[in-house]
Amino acid sequence: MKRQEIHFSARLDTDETLEQVAARVGQALSCTFARGEFQRWHAQVADVFGLKISVVGEYGIGGKKVAKLVGEVIEEGFLYAPDGSDSVEYDQVDISAYVVDLLTIRTGLQWYRPTAEDYAAERAAARGIDDWHGQVGLQEGDW
Repeated sequence: MKRQEIHFSARLDTDETLEQVAARVGQALSCTFARGEFQRWHAQVADVFGLKISVVGEYGIGGKKVAKLVGEVIEEGFLYAPDGSDSVEYDQVDISAYVVDLLTIRTGLQWYRPTAEDYAAERAAARGIDDWHGQVGLQEGDW
């Protein structure tokens, strides 16, 4: 039997701070965000339903400021098969469309699913920041 592993990715074009975006998302999802990291980047993070939810600042297409919201399973029980073995198969379940709709309804902001072009712009911006900083990712205060 395969484990169901859910994940999501959503974006919001905004000039708000990460803390402001996290407060809106937290209110919409009934969770509390705190300072943390996502892939060695400064982020606001929360734990809901066994998911780590992260709000990260990005630069998107045309250099616009974008809040990236991602969710990934962190529940350690998902490392093991239902029979207790460590031979686990996963069905990846993308709930991005649902999260985008829910956040748009609950926050009144225009959340969207990232496109291939969005991902490419984010990677290009991250490479430029890495070159400038000589390290990985946006640091606190960069965004």
